[in-house]
Amino acid sequence: MPPNRYDQACRYAAKKLDVPGFLAWLLREPAAAVRFLQWLDTRTLPFPGEPDRTCDTVARLDDPAAPGEPWAVPVEFALEPEADLFGRLLAYLGLLWLEERPSAERGERYRVGAIVVNLTGRGHTSRDMGLGATGLRTCLQVVERDLASEDAAATLAGVAAGSIARCLLPFIPLMQGGAGPAIIQQWLGLASAEPDAKLRSDYGGLALVFAEAAGNGPIWRQALKGWNMKQSQQVLEWIAEGKVEGKAELLLRQVRLRFGAVPPELEAAIRTATDPDQLDRWGDAAVTAPTLDAFRQAAGL
Repeated sequence: MPPNRYDQACRYAAKKLDVPGFLAWLLREPAAAVRFLQWLDTRTLPFPGEPDRTCDTVARLDDPAAPGEPWAVPVEFALEPEADLFGRLLAYLGLLWLEERPSAERGERYRVGAIVVNLTGRGHTSRDMGLGATGLRTCLQVVERDLASEDAAATLAGVAAGSIARCLLPFIPLMQGGAGPAIIQQWLGLASAEPDAKLRSDYGGLALVFAEAAGNGPIWRQALKGWNMKQSQQVLEWIAEGKVEGKAELLLRQVRLRFGAVPPELEAAIRTATDPDQLDRWGDAAVTAPTLDAFRQAAGL
């Protein structure tokens, strides 16, 4: 399955804002406890179950307490927890261990582990399976962060105190209390204090994308009216995609309410439309047409 705009926004936030600060928060460690070296090029390793996508957020990390023992750690984002992610990560980590090498030295291997970030819901990717007292055991222990379980107020307090990096600001709408008026006002103050204009723009644009995932998009759109996002062209494209997707869903609901079941080819045509004005015109036709055939004729479908 190709990455959706939430996947893309997460990867953008992870790779373009403050990588050490973001990884430190994910791992619940001070930034100095783990050293980020680079994002590994793993384009030859397709993610199991998704042959069209490779995981482009595999971090090469170094443990200062154990130099010379580098880690390869995929950071996997999910809009909601995925029931089969345990197996897919198990397979991917095996491929990563087999195929990627930290150097050309004979026998050199990465230590491997994984981080999972769920934008909504609560995940349980880790597994520890043992067969009685036989000693047979399979264990995968990932670091899993459920943003819906994080406290927005506590996170903002950490940002204000400097113990949490500002790069967490875009994820605030996904957290508990992330749509509260006081939280949004504090967010605006902290984001406005960012001296880099492009980062300020990215914070606002990404927050709007994630607010849609959390179901509080209208509140955040109102709060960020006038926020300068001109420099975040990629983020603006994701926001536009979200608006088109919302219009398509509304149109499908209108057609179902008026005419009953939507034929598969008609649903596909509506879902793949990219022009918001065209979707508005189709919406008008759905309201005024007396029959499904009349709607299709009026809309040119």
